[in-house]
Amino acid sequence: MAASNLHTVAFFGATGGCNLACLVQALEAGICCSALVRDPAKLQNLLRQWGVSEPVTAERLCIVKGNVTDLDAVKQTLMYNGRPVDIIISGVGGKLVFTNPLRPRLDNPTICQDAVRAILAASRALGAKPVLIAISSVALTTKKRDSPIALAPLNYWLLREPHADKKIMEETIFEEMRKPDEDRAIRDYTLVRPSWFTDGEGVGLDKIRAGTEMNPAVGYTICRNDVGHWIFENFLRRSLQLDNPYLGRPITITA
Repeated sequence: MAASNLHTVAFFGATGGCNLACLVQALEAGICCSALVRDPAKLQNLLRQWGVSEPVTAERLCIVKGNVTDLDAVKQTLMYNGRPVDIIISGVGGKLVFTNPLRPRLDNPTICQDAVRAILAASRALGAKPVLIAISSVALTTKKRDSPIALAPLNYWLLREPHADKKIMEETIFEEMRKPDEDRAIRDYTLVRPSWFTDGEGVGLDKIRAGTEMNPAVGYTICRNDVGHWIFENFLRRSLQLDNPYLGRPITITA
C-alpha cells in the first residue's frame, strides 16, 4: 500500500494485548493513529517497551485522555489531523473479579456494549462512515460450534458475564448494519472472534486459521500478539473494498 493511501486508525482499548500489538505494527508501518486511554503515560511506557521510538510516537500517534463512555473524548479520538479516521478498532474489555470464585464477575459488566454504543453515536455525530473492527469472542454464535466442546464448562464458568456483554455488543453492530446505508454510522464492520487468549510471542501469521460462522476455525487458543498481527495485516495493510473477504461478517481466528 502506497504511503499516500495509508488508512488512519482510531484505537479503543489500546493498552490491551491485542490492540497494543496492532498499534505497534501500525506505527512502525507509517500509519497515523489515535488512541483513547485513561492513562496516557501507561500507553507511552508500553510503546517504549515494544521498541517504538518517541519520535515515531510523536509524529504518528495522537493520544486522547478519557473514558470510552465520554462522547466528546470518543469524537476527538475519531478524528486525526482534522479529518475522520478510516478505521476504528475496538478492543475494549473488562477485568474478571473473583470475589465469588464460583461465579466470576466483570468489574464493568457492560463495558463492551457501552463502548460500541458510544463509538457509533460519535461517528454518527461526525457524519463519517469508517469501518469498525470489534474484538469479540468465540462461543457466541448459534449457527455452528466455533469452540471445542471440552471448553464449554470453562466458558460457562469464567466467561458467562463477558460473553453476555459481547453478545449485546455484537447485536448493537448488527442492528446498525440493518439500517439503510445513509442512516448508518459506519460503512462496514468485522467482528473478530478469537479463541482463548494466551500471552507470549505467538506462532506467526502463517499458522493462524480464520473461518466464518458457517465454516468456523475451531481451536483452543491464540496469542494476543497474533490477534493484533492478524488484524493489522487484514485490515490496516490491505484494501477495505469489497474484495476483502473478512468485511461484513464475524470471523473466528485461532492458532
